[in-house]
Amino acid sequence: MALAPVQVDTLNWDQIVSGIRTRIPANSQGKWTLHAPVDPGVTLLELFAWLLDQRIYWMDQIPDSLVRATLKLLGQQPLPATPAVTAIQLRDDRRTPGTFTVASKGTVMRRGNVNPPLLFTLADDVTIFPVFEDKDDVGTDVHVSLVVNGIDRSSDLRHGRPVALLAQGATSSSIEISLTLEEKIPATAAGGYLAFLIELENPGEIPAEWLTDPSIAITPPATLAWSYKGGAQSQPTAIPSTQVKDGTAGLRRTGIVRIPVPKDWQPEPAAAGQKPVYKLVLDVSEASYTVAPRLLGISPNAVLARHTWTRTKQVKTKDWLPLPGNVISPASIPSFPGIKEYPPLEDSVKLRILERDGQWHEDWTRVNDFSSSGPADRVFVVDRARGEIRFGDGLTGRLPALAHTADFEIQAIYDAGGGPDGKVGAFLDWEAIQVNPTDPPSSLTGTNLVPGELGADPESLSAAQQRVAGLLRERNRAVTGPDYENLARTTPGVGFRRAHVQAGYDPEFPCQTVPGAVSVFVMPYAPREETDGAFDPDLFVPAPEPDPGALAAAREWVNEGRLIGTQVYVLPPAYRPVWLEVDISSDGPLTSTLREQIALRLRRFLDPLVGGSTGDGWLFGDPIRPSALVHEAQAVMGDAGDVDRVWVRISGMDAAEHCLDVRIGSHELPRLEQVEVRVQTREAMAGGLR
Repeated sequence: MALAPVQVDTLNWDQIVSGIRTRIPANSQGKWTLHAPVDPGVTLLELFAWLLDQRIYWMDQIPDSLVRATLKLLGQQPLPATPAVTAIQLRDDRRTPGTFTVASKGTVMRRGNVNPPLLFTLADDVTIFPVFEDKDDVGTDVHVSLVVNGIDRSSDLRHGRPVALLAQGATSSSIEISLTLEEKIPATAAGGYLAFLIELENPGEIPAEWLTDPSIAITPPATLAWSYKGGAQSQPTAIPSTQVKDGTAGLRRTGIVRIPVPKDWQPEPAAAGQKPVYKLVLDVSEASYTVAPRLLGISPNAVLARHTWTRTKQVKTKDWLPLPGNVISPASIPSFPGIKEYPPLEDSVKLRILERDGQWHEDWTRVNDFSSSGPADRVFVVDRARGEIRFGDGLTGRLPALAHTADFEIQAIYDAGGGPDGKVGAFLDWEAIQVNPTDPPSSLTGTNLVPGELGADPESLSAAQQRVAGLLRERNRAVTGPDYENLARTTPGVGFRRAHVQAGYDPEFPCQTVPGAVSVFVMPYAPREETDGAFDPDLFVPAPEPDPGALAAAREWVNEGRLIGTQVYVLPPAYRPVWLEVDISSDGPLTSTLREQIALRLRRFLDPLVGGSTGDGWLFGDPIRPSALVHEAQAVMGDAGDVDRVWVRISGMDAAEHCLDVRIGSHELPRLEQVEVRVQTREAMAGGLR
């Protein structure tokens, strides 16, 4: 339970004056007889009481510096402004024939004619391939062709139908991606990067590349090998894996793949007048996907862009005095005619100051406030709301001691941008701009393929207090069983839907209770009609199991929150095979449809994700009750017949059981292997009135 806040301001002026007057006779030994306000002494006491009342009031007011210090003790601080991020597909319709345009890292793209403008900066270099665009029967631009294991799936891709990149349960696959270009790749393009966005069908728990914390690395669920072929070569030529930048993390998530352009890449043999076609081959091996990855789209010439604009400003300091109060307003320093700037992103600001020792000092550090800074500390505060950079007063924070040998002795380098304005919609038009008047004009344009996400204003101090209070209530330390379940289920970057804790279970000693051992069984996402709607039946996974990379990530995540001395195991679910036999009495034979409905109803009831009486998945270790199965089957039969009994047999049983509950291991789940429906003629009802 939370502690009640301490309140110091419990007295008001009337109470203080009343208390003082009651003490006058005793303390003055009766010599002070006039206690009315007309007495000068009483007037002074009333004045002191008023001053004391103000002091007590101040004691209840918590200064911002104390709040920041408390947050720092907890390892937290108010979050700075963050820039939005999106993926832009680039094009250059005015390029010179025979050359491929290279969009350099740092190229600034502008959206719309607004001021201040929405400027996004490209995060990587990309060579823009002039992909041939044609129109198909639905009016969609055709950029690429796709062949999976020898089957042409280009039509599915163009019509927006998801394409499985390997068969469910398979461990390998071969995928061919063909690019039809306007002209052959020139020799000057070698060494650049071909980049394309691979959009996959993922659950919400697995965010796209640009929404994932870059510090989180998860072992891919498969080995990917890229190669290229064309010309006279019959076999693909491998591209070293160290040169490929795979933003999909092994087809685990949506992301951008960057491949170096080979020097000897030749087009496929073609008749005269046909557009050149270049082929890439992706070989998937050692796959351990829970659900086979499904491709939604491939978009060439894609690159990530962030709502930032790197600026370098020379601050005029000719008239600066070595006194407190000097500030820098970088956005107000003109550098690009007609364009106003967003304020600086706090964490991006760096200062170079020419001080009186004649040296440029770059060791100036941003702090949230000056309360813990000394007179010699080279620190500054960024006030994003005002667009200012402030220095200390010489007591808390050093005053800039300028050399005064030049007019501009402070250089500010920062990223302008950030905030919610960058959270734009998808499929908007962009154009490159000249960030320097001396740069040649650019003809680059683009369309953002996904909405802008993550942009936010800096967090206020009160919002930071509320956020940290919520963090203190989070289960980031594992003490009880639900703590372990919560940690495992919320492992970032993987799609776990359920977790179960078995205290005392050690997989190396399964028949004993081991003190200090905790096993956590995790179940990944798999599509279900109840949660995902209709889906391809070939993707149905009756017994989902996590891939080794997801298990390793969960082990590391849970291990960080365990108590010292606890041995934690993170394991895949243990499934017990189950066979069912359903005896039904009916007036006639059952249709195949009704038999399938009975089997489907029983399969759903025993399902590990949506089964059980509550629809949240079969409980770990819950016994299989024939009476409950009879109820489920009878719900399908209705008046068409009577379900007499359901026989249950699990692995390890010699004979099936239809009366008693069939128990499974305390950490196991049923996996329905087969449902056999047997029908006999229903006997006529006997008795009744005659």
